[in-house]
Amino acid sequence: MKELIKIIKNLDGKVLGIGLDEKLTKEIDDNNKILECNLLNSYTKGKNKFSLFNKTINIKKIRKIFKKKNVNYIICNYDEISKYFNTFIKDSIYINNKKIYYFGNVDIELLKYRYNRYDTNIVIKNKNLIEIDTSKAKNNFFKDIYYRIKDFKDKLIELIGDILMN
Repeated sequence: MKELIKIIKNLDGKVLGIGLDEKLTKEIDDNNKILECNLLNSYTKGKNKFSLFNKTINIKKIRKIFKKKNVNYIICNYDEISKYFNTFIKDSIYINNKKIYYFGNVDIELLKYRYNRYDTNIVIKNKNLIEIDTSKAKNNFFKDIYYRIKDFKDKLIELIGDILMN
């Protein structure tokens, strides 16, 4: 948590926070270099910089709210976002232009597998904090469809295997 607070103190530009607690939102509020901060699924009450605070925004439709390469940094609680990985990973590449930070109980292998598709650099700070550099990442409509079908096939095979084992 201390490393994440140090990272937040050095951020500048636009930030999207998903599942942040009161300590982290206070650090974001204290940082004057952050121009705009949008929070989704937060646990605190809104302040002046937090424009999308406590609005129910469907994470699957996040592309409609944020334009292409419009957000500089994304800070995610892995436990909050893990349900939406099918759509969030491709959407995070689409809307982000610098770095993504995942904290919490992080499945490192899954993140490496999914983000390496888009030519990203993954840095493991510790087992609870991962930094993904998306400055050179590119996504493509056909590539997204191909990987969505591949992920669905992998989940289906896993489900069939679980059923056969039981």
